[in-house]
Amino acid sequence: MERDNDDTVYCDIQMPVAQGRELLELVNALRESKAHPSLDRVFEHMQDELGTSIDIVDNPPTWGPWCE
Repeated sequence: MERDNDDTVYCDIQMPVAQGRELLELVNALRESKAHPSLDRVFEHMQDELGTSIDIVDNPPTWGPWCE
C-alpha cells in the first residue's frame, strides 16, 4: 500500500456537553488571545464544530432518522 503524502491530521473526540462548553470557552479564549496565529483557522473550525454539536444537544432536531 502506497502512503499518501498528505500531512493532514484528524481528531474526533466525544465528551459530555458540559465539557464541550468548557472546551469551547477555552478555544474562544485562545483564539481571542492571538497568541497562536498559526492555529487561528483550527480554532475557528473547533468553534464551529463545538458550537454546532452543543446546539444539537440543546435543541435536538425534530426531523431525521433519530426522530421516530
